[in-house]
Amino acid sequence: MASFHYQNPINKLITTIKTNPHAPELLQLSGLLATTIADRYEATELPQIIIPLPLHWRKLTRRGFNQSYSIARSLCLKFSGIELRNDICYRRTYSPPQHLQGKHQRLRFMRNAFAVQKRIDGQSVAIVDDVVTTKATAIAAASSLIKAGAKSVDIWCIARTGWHIAAP
Repeated sequence: MASFHYQNPINKLITTIKTNPHAPELLQLSGLLATTIADRYEATELPQIIIPLPLHWRKLTRRGFNQSYSIARSLCLKFSGIELRNDICYRRTYSPPQHLQGKHQRLRFMRNAFAVQKRIDGQSVAIVDDVVTTKATAIAAASSLIKAGAKSVDIWCIARTGWHIAAP
């Protein structure tokens, strides 16, 4: 589920939250995502766990923060009863930046890119990210969580690119 198309001016706002952990745009965009989520879910349907899309440790070290974690933390403040967990899933492979790759390269690099450290049997989960493009990353992370016992995995993002807008 996405709140926006990845186009101007949203793409510029997202670039800001990728480079500045204190950007005020983060709270604004996260709040708008929370509104989208609240409009589409009944309170009893919300996932039990929110997992920010993990960055590889090298990228996290270079950037200094994970914007997906910041978005997820903001969402947890809006929805009581959802647990924020960044200790379940991790990215085990490093790949070049996604925006420098084509769809087929992204799919290839994402095979087995994620692993799970803890079982989540029977739990419903939402993966949170800033942007979904080809869905390769989201699908790879979701697959690892399903293998770890997740009952369901939803994908929540601020924006997604055009060819996925009509996707459920």
